[in-house]
Amino acid sequence: MRIAVEAHTLSQDTITGVGNVALHYLNELQRIDDKNEYYIYTMDNLKHLILHNNKWHYVDFQYPLKKLRMRTRSRWLELKSQKKEPGTLIVLQINFLRSVKILLEILDEIVFSFKLASSLKRYHIDIYLGTSTYYYPYFFFKPIKKVAFLYDLVWKLYPDTMEFGNKLRMKFFTIKNMKKLDLLVSISANTKKDAKEFLNIHTRIEAIPLAADKKIFYKAPASSITAIRKKFGITKKYILSVCTLEPRKNIAALIAAYSRMQGRHRYELVLAGMTGWIGSGFFKLIDSSDIKDNVIITGYIANSELAPLYTGAEVFVFPSLYEGFGLPVLEAMQCGCPVIASNKSSIPEVAGDAALMIDPENETSLKAAMEQVLKNTSLKKQLSNKGVQRAKRFSWEKSAAELLSLIETL
Repeated sequence: MRIAVEAHTLSQDTITGVGNVALHYLNELQRIDDKNEYYIYTMDNLKHLILHNNKWHYVDFQYPLKKLRMRTRSRWLELKSQKKEPGTLIVLQINFLRSVKILLEILDEIVFSFKLASSLKRYHIDIYLGTSTYYYPYFFFKPIKKVAFLYDLVWKLYPDTMEFGNKLRMKFFTIKNMKKLDLLVSISANTKKDAKEFLNIHTRIEAIPLAADKKIFYKAPASSITAIRKKFGITKKYILSVCTLEPRKNIAALIAAYSRMQGRHRYELVLAGMTGWIGSGFFKLIDSSDIKDNVIITGYIANSELAPLYTGAEVFVFPSLYEGFGLPVLEAMQCGCPVIASNKSSIPEVAGDAALMIDPENETSLKAAMEQVLKNTSLKKQLSNKGVQRAKRFSWEKSAAELLSLIETL
């Protein structure tokens, strides 16, 4: 078979979330599949993935409109996420860029679908695999089997935590594509269940779990922990949360619980991850509080820095309101870090009995859980050991083999 894979997230200098999923699947497929031919499409130069199989081909798929759209979106996000309160001129600029962004998105959907459909026909593609719902074409010029990943239903279940343009796209465009698919691959059983319950689609849905890369996530040595503490100015024992800073991750509740926690002056709160869709009010909340000197926001963390950051933490806290999978929970466990996690959505199926589960909307419960773990050395050790064992159940090799098996049934 000839399989085309949309991997636009691998054009970016830094990758998170969807990009990491695409990268791990492609690395494993390239290693285990010696029968099929693959065509990898990216929006710009292919990064992160090294093609060493002569049956794998890179298709240069960049064009000016797509690049302009992404530059506009990046600038808009940059202005929205600035830490200080924006002035009138900045507000006007944000609103203008938002309007331009939406217009470019509409135009690009048409151009992208036409160009991609033409390319798939030229290369005689049998199966199209979309790793991101943002770049799925709306029409094809030849019969082709269509597969896509379903990461979550945030836009449906928690619309208030999502940027308006993304909600609009998911509601009116992406759902239509899902109905045309031959196979929809969900990243968790919970997301599959939600899709069947809330989307009213008859597409075949199969769940395949994600995994944490064992080369990236492991119990790091003391020397690398010391180095990472020095780099980010961490001077005390610390509580860690790793996520994109956006409303759905419920970091405001974590900050509130931390501010009320007994003995908090002995611990720093480290928030690691990129700034997503979040307003300046979030940073204002921290700056105006009496905990601002104890809160460290690292920004994007390179893969090489994650293991020591997880390993060195006293506890990892993940109070997300909703997750398609909840990969940071698995990453922390694999690094031997005790985990406190939300009992919502897919997170319990990832954590099992290896984490202390809490209601993320109950700040008192979150506060009590942090106090309990920090005070109880025996509980910390128990959670750490259970987490390491739990993480062994997941592997990218198994997930890729299952994906390949599903594709071949088409």
